[in-house]
Order: sequence, then structure tokens, then C-alpha cells
Amino acid sequence: MEAPLSLLHRHLLRATFGPFLFGLFVITFVLIIDILYRYVELFVSKGVPFPMATEVLILSLGHTFALSIPMAVLVGVLMGVGQLAADHEITALKASGVGLYQILMPLLGGALVIAIALTAYNHYVFPESNHRLANLIYDINHKRPMLEIREQMFTDLNDDLTIFVREKDDLTNRITGVVIIEKDGPGDPAPTMTTAERGMIIPLHDTDAMRIELEDGEIHELPDDTDLTRYSVTRFKRHHIHLTDMERDFRDSDRTSRGDREMNITQLLEAARLERENRDEAVVQNLAVADDLAERQWSLLDPERRDERAGRRNTLANSLPVQRRRALLKATRQEVARSRRAADFQDEVLQSYHAKESRYMVEVHKKIAIPVACIVFVLVGLPMAVTTARSGRGVSMSLALVLYLVYYLFLVRGEHLADRGKIAPAIAMWSANVVLTCVGIVMLMRAVRDGAPLRLPFRHRHEDTDIRPPETTP
Repeated sequence: MEAPLSLLHRHLLRATFGPFLFGLFVITFVLIIDILYRYVELFVSKGVPFPMATEVLILSLGHTFALSIPMAVLVGVLMGVGQLAADHEITALKASGVGLYQILMPLLGGALVIAIALTAYNHYVFPESNHRLANLIYDINHKRPMLEIREQMFTDLNDDLTIFVREKDDLTNRITGVVIIEKDGPGDPAPTMTTAERGMIIPLHDTDAMRIELEDGEIHELPDDTDLTRYSVTRFKRHHIHLTDMERDFRDSDRTSRGDREMNITQLLEAARLERENRDEAVVQNLAVADDLAERQWSLLDPERRDERAGRRNTLANSLPVQRRRALLKATRQEVARSRRAADFQDEVLQSYHAKESRYMVEVHKKIAIPVACIVFVLVGLPMAVTTARSGRGVSMSLALVLYLVYYLFLVRGEHLADRGKIAPAIAMWSANVVLTCVGIVMLMRAVRDGAPLRLPFRHRHEDTDIRPPETTP
């Protein structure tokens, strides 16, 4: 008698559940090794108490689970379905009229449940655990502020100061390619921007402060954002920025501000909206600066206005001394150059707002795209499992690692580009899912038609050997 469909579904889910747990344990352990190494080194040098170290390690598991669960789904499908195919159960199901589409349905259902649970985890649990972890790291980093500054990223040292460094050296605290943006308050449309070729961060442990020593740079200021003529540029050989209250003893910091990875989806969307509004204000400011620059340049091209700016209106052409006329024209050219620098400054501010908005939207898409990868991996993993069934579990694990490596590289590289505004966040986070979905559909269709989704060079020879009756001689 034919087995009920629900019994078949339970059998398929049971066959993949054990490998899923195995893959989750192994992958989580592999991912946590790097965290163990990094934090053990940090704790040894910082003298962090053991309870705090343990809490940091436990909270770090939240990040690894978000990455290891989708890969564990892929391992579960490859190993579970692969074992069924090796035991000829898949062949028996096909002979009974149960095709790969019917086998795929319960696996997709299980992956959908995991995807929904993981999305809820990313929205409710992960931001809170990450916020607690960030508070602990914040407390630790303020014993050595250099640790929280990352290369090629805008880092908020406090509510009013953001720093960007092209390169840094954790051993010497040397930094290069420095950009520091100082705001008078949230939404300041014309913050002070300091740039420098190189510098050094010096923690002042006795006073709980930090000094940033900069070399060969400029300070761009616009004291009144409604008066562009007051824009100023100060060049320096050496410049020091002193920050207070940057170090404390190990204690609960009660930090309430949140980074992009400490927010749920609602908070991320709201933060992106605020950055978008700031960006729109910066665009208006950019247009005003551009209009002023065009106006000043046109005043030098129009003969009548040029005479007016030179002080020769209603006077004889040669009434002013030549040196006086040259001084007036030089001052006008300096005003134009100052307006051009103001435009460049506003463009830097605009880019910083755009980069922050992109970072928030990247996290929004990531919280959904990674759980959806569970479904994608089932779609790709089923035909791969049927094909590699006779090759052993080692081949299944190898294929899982290769496939996840491709997905992870897509994810990391896309995030890297989107954080800098090079590509749209949605494209960065969903491109891997789209590509693998297309690949999975093609592989599944070939498998349904009894075609080989993958042509492996190590398949057994007898699988490709035609068995023919012996020839008879007359």
C-alpha cells in the first residue's frame, strides 16, 4: 500500500534534521574559533575579568548563528537527501510516482519555517544581544580607543565627531588618509571638516582622554551656513584634537546609542530616513554653493560686472592705479576659489550622509536576505545531493563549503561596495540569492528530466558504462 504523503514528508524532514544539527554544530564551532582567538588576545592584553570574557563569548554566538544556520540547512539537505539517494530510496520514490518536485516541497516548507524564525531572530533577538555585546566592547575599547576605529569606514567616536581613516596600525596607533567631521549637534548642515595626510592617536590613560595628532592637513569651516562668503580653509603642519571622557574602568557603560548592527528593522528604516533628510538638506546647500560659484565666475566674464567689482563704475577707466585694480581682481579670484572649496566640502558632507544611509539599508536587506538563503540552499542542494549521492559525504561537505563560500563572497563584497555607496543596498544583498536561485532552478529541471545537474569527474565508471549483450559469432 502506498505510504501517506504526510509520512513521506516526516521521513524526509527526519532524514535532514540530524545532518542539519551536525552542520550547525560544526560550522558554529569553526566560526567561533576566529572570535576566540581575537578576544583571547584582547583579554590577555586588557586584563578583562573572566565573567565579562565569558559574557562576550556567549553574546558573540548571536552573530555566528545568523550565518551558520543557512549553511547548516545546505549541509542538512546535501547529507540527508544524499544518504537517501545512496540507499536507493530516491530511486524507489521515483518508481512509485513520487518526483523530485514532491520531494522538494516538504524541504522547502521546513526551510521556510527556519527562514521565518531566523528573520524574527534577526529583528528581535540579534539586535538586543548585539547591543549588549557592543556595550561590553565599547567599555573595553575605551581602554584603548584605537581598537574601535576601522579602516575605510566612518566611525563615530562620540555624538559630535566622526573619523575616517584610510589605513591604521594597531601597534603604533599611526593613521593615514584622515578625515574628521565635527558637528555642533544632530543634523548640522555645515560641520567642520578636518583632513590630514597622516596622524597618530594617543590615549591619555591618566585623564581618561584621547589626543589625535594630525600632520599636513586642512580645516574647512563654514561658521554661518547662510553666508558662504565666510567659508574658510586653514592649512596646518601640525594640529591636535583633544577628546575627553574616552576611557573608564570596566563597568556597565549604560550606552543608549546604537550602531547599524544593533538596530531592528524598524529602527534601521527610521535611521535611514533621517540620513536621507540630512542628505536632501546637503543637496540644497550644494545647489546654493554651486549658484554662488557660478555667479562669482560670471562676474569675472561679464565686462560691466568685472568693472563694477574692480571699483571702476562711474569713473574713468584709468582712475584707479594698476596695482589697486590687480589687487581687487586677485581678491575676486580668491573669492571664487574659496567658493569652489566650499562646494568640494559640501560634496564630502553629502557623501558621508549617503554612506550612512546605505549602511542602514544594507542591514535592513541583510536581515531578510540571509534567512531567505535557507530556501535558496534547499533549491540548489536537492539536485546536488541526488547527483553526488554515490560520491560520499566528504564530497557533499566540500560542495557545501564551496557553495557557501561563493555566497559569502557575494555578501561581503556587496556589503563592502554598498556601504560606500557604490551600488544599491538591495542589489548588494540580494544578488547572491537571485543568482543561486536561477542556478538551482536550472539544476532541478535537469534533474527532473533525469539529466545530471553536475558532471563530476570522480563518478563511478560503471555508471557511464553501457551493458550490452555479448556478440555471437555465426
